[in-house]
Amino acid sequence: MRNEIHIGFGIDKNFGKFAGITITSLAHNNLDNDLLIHIIYDELLPEDMQKLKQTEQLYRNLKLHFYQITSTEGMTLIVPPGHITQAMYYRYLFGEMLPKEITKIIYMDADIICKGDILPLWQTDLQGKVLGAVRDYGEDSSCGRIGLKNGRYFNSGVLLLDLQKWRQQKLTQQLFTWLNEVGSTKILWGDQDALNGVIDGQFVELPQKYNCIIINNTTLKAELETVIIHYIDYVKPWHIYYSESPEKGIYWEYVKKSLWSDLQPVDGSTVEAITMTARVLYKKGQYRESIAYYEALLKYFLKDEYK
Repeated sequence: MRNEIHIGFGIDKNFGKFAGITITSLAHNNLDNDLLIHIIYDELLPEDMQKLKQTEQLYRNLKLHFYQITSTEGMTLIVPPGHITQAMYYRYLFGEMLPKEITKIIYMDADIICKGDILPLWQTDLQGKVLGAVRDYGEDSSCGRIGLKNGRYFNSGVLLLDLQKWRQQKLTQQLFTWLNEVGSTKILWGDQDALNGVIDGQFVELPQKYNCIIINNTTLKAELETVIIHYIDYVKPWHIYYSESPEKGIYWEYVKKSLWSDLQPVDGSTVEAITMTARVLYKKGQYRESIAYYEALLKYFLKDEYK
């Protein structure tokens, strides 16, 4: 008998293609499991929606469900400066937006590649807790910053959620209340801080192989049998300035397997991103292109907007 595994994503129009690449990696490496994908979104580009639906047709083990957010009324959406957006809070909404008969789900960020079987993750005993997660590499500083008593802080990029307990505890309301009460002064990681603030250490610790954190090729929590690679921070493997590494190669391996195989490396619009792009192009001998980026920086500092 085949196992059904429910997996959730919360995205906006900027991450439709990247969610599709993550889903491709999941489908490719879980052919013996039936994957029911639940996508909560506010807006998706038409071409990404089309390709997501076409991806569903390519894999017999894949079924996609879409849930559009039409209003964020009543939600406290504190978005710290940087690369993250309000879509990070959509992971709070599975309990409300999914049918009540769905009692468990694996949430994943869309900057992830799955390279193995997730059935053991799905079958993890949550021991009466509302969620399971991998402890975060910046745990000590984060605990102090938001005042956690338990001393444990998790990364919210991969979560095993008991939706039945989530609903019973009215956790969505608790999270938005916490955000409203704490305000923006202590919050650095948005949804992740609030989840940790409310849960305060009462979670099941998952093996690190289910959320192997990579920061521009620096493996912080490597496992020999890594199942899920999570490319955190604002530098992503689809940026042209991302350093060459086996981890970058793995990401692009699944880009080529996906319907987004024509994806081209992109740059960013921050000063740091532009500088990194210019340096990478210079090292590659693409001097004219590199000079163009440095020129853009000069215009920026002279108040001529970079575009």
